[in-house]
Amino acid sequence: MKFCFFGSMSYGALRNPVATWPVPNEQFDPEQALRARDACFSDYELADELGFDWVSLAEHHYSPNSLAPSINVLAAALSQRVQRAKLAILGPLLPLSNPVRVAEEIAMLDNLTDGRVIVALLRGAPYEYLVYNVDPAQSRSRFEEAWDLIYRAWTDTQPFGWEGEHYSFRNVSIWPRPVQQPAPPIIASGSSKDSGEFAARKRTALGLAFTNLPLATEAARFYRAKAEQFGWTPQPEDVLYRLNAYVAESDEKAFTDMSQQSAGRGAAGVGAGIMNANRLVAASGFFGQRDANLTQRFQNLGEGAPHGLEDAVRLGTLLCGGPTSVIEQVARLREEIGCGVIEVSFAAPMGSAEAKQQAMTLFAREVMPALRNL
Repeated sequence: MKFCFFGSMSYGALRNPVATWPVPNEQFDPEQALRARDACFSDYELADELGFDWVSLAEHHYSPNSLAPSINVLAAALSQRVQRAKLAILGPLLPLSNPVRVAEEIAMLDNLTDGRVIVALLRGAPYEYLVYNVDPAQSRSRFEEAWDLIYRAWTDTQPFGWEGEHYSFRNVSIWPRPVQQPAPPIIASGSSKDSGEFAARKRTALGLAFTNLPLATEAARFYRAKAEQFGWTPQPEDVLYRLNAYVAESDEKAFTDMSQQSAGRGAAGVGAGIMNANRLVAASGFFGQRDANLTQRFQNLGEGAPHGLEDAVRLGTLLCGGPTSVIEQVARLREEIGCGVIEVSFAAPMGSAEAKQQAMTLFAREVMPALRNL
């Protein structure tokens, strides 16, 4: 198995909690933001030192949950700090971006890292379409056309033109090309059957996040079945599963620490902020009547959520316990989902950066070595 540390540049607590979207930026404090930057870099550097195979970072907009609206800027900074691990760039969000610019910047990052880039080409969370005023009804078609254009920009060695439904370029010939040939490894989201079939058709890896063990198991099974129809067989490393984690010296301490968080807030992290933004935007009517099904979907996101820490462990949305228990929990994920890459976002009980880094260290030194050969 391979292991990925998922980090975020979270701003931290606001002076006054806000229950609307977008969050008014009048509460922004530059000094707090710089502390958030330093904490983020410290986590990534530690993950690299501890031997995580990958470190990953994601793009999100208009939220203190993530101060990285331009993921390639953050990746460029980390490329000079993370010396060994691969950088898994979860974004940019294709329907919101210029695909030629995306192709150029990812290729540049691949050069900056000596060919250590992995890229997840994604559509983004529904609320993010409001950021750049992109019609969410065009999400799928813009995404698929941008994907094809980016891949051709990476792999075609002669200038070419492009006339598509959404994009038009007279000449495309990017410099530099990626170090990794023919292209950096690509991950596609498996959040829906359409996405799973797309990943299988493109013969690319599948990423499963903001889900649970039963749903991820079914999504991975569907992806493998579709891949067989397209004439290839995914390997375990072609399936990535993301979840939250907290590891302590014993089960009792881990659950006690995590229980101090309010109603599971500490284990949810950035994911909860994204889903809450989706709900708020959907409930506001911003998407309009034509997207009533989308509105209903995000109003009901809370259904089926774990009730307490033990339930979160059972549903596979949280790793929690001492090293021995967490080894068993990861082995279960490997067996049921068939995932060869585990992407972990570590909790910081009561906002403790020290507890978070201790959990990372225990996971790397006691959990990962026991699972490498699975």
